[in-house]
Amino acid sequence: GIEAVGGLVDKTENPEKNFAKGIVFAAIVISIGYSLAIFLWGVSTNWQQVLSNGSVNLGNITYVLMKSLGVTLGNALHLSPEASLSLGVWFARITGLSMFLAYTGAFFTLCYSPLKAIIQGTPKALWPEPMTRLNTMGMPSIAMWMQCGLVTVFILLVSFGGGTASAFFNKLTLMANVSMTLPYLFLALAFPFFKARQDLDRPFVIFKTRMSAMIATVVVVLVVTFANVFTIIQPVVEAGDWDSTLWMIGGPVFFSLL
Repeated sequence: GIEAVGGLVDKTENPEKNFAKGIVFAAIVISIGYSLAIFLWGVSTNWQQVLSNGSVNLGNITYVLMKSLGVTLGNALHLSPEASLSLGVWFARITGLSMFLAYTGAFFTLCYSPLKAIIQGTPKALWPEPMTRLNTMGMPSIAMWMQCGLVTVFILLVSFGGGTASAFFNKLTLMANVSMTLPYLFLALAFPFFKARQDLDRPFVIFKTRMSAMIATVVVVLVVTFANVFTIIQPVVEAGDWDSTLWMIGGPVFFSLL
């Protein structure tokens, strides 16, 4: 989410200190939380049984895994089958509530920050005039409503479209896996050239030397590149799933043309 909140640095109080501290704190919490969740799911889930259900997709898998974790914990505590199932349901409900609260807060940022970076950070000639128009609050309201409509359509399709819509959502997620990270790769490659410019006002600077900027660039480029390569080849290596690999390769091509 750094790419989302990064566009709102200018809205942060005392960003020189608070923004950097917030990023570090969030990175630590997320790293520990993700690692713990993945470990607990790995030791508690019967993958063949859970993932064989046709109603499971990449949108609801978190709740399915949390329910499975709760049921497994209940069985380990020698609870009755009914109590174990109830515990699993409550695990899923609490997860849903926590994600609802987190996403509600994130939506206020995500519905604006990417549009600010994409539309207001590029020449207006690239966009239709209504999309660049700002309302009295300085917000690209027309572009935000267009974004809202598109997201609503996708949510309705996945929620009420049955198995075909779930399969479409899975394919769309596969296409986005690599596509979403490629812009970061280009940004990282451009960072040393950005640092070399002397005609820009930089009120907020983390990498104060050219060497530190180069090290950060090399690390980010290597991590993103290898992550993408292994993400693409993983389905083929583990299950001979060429279909998923081809969808991930085709994602950047499709979204670039779009």
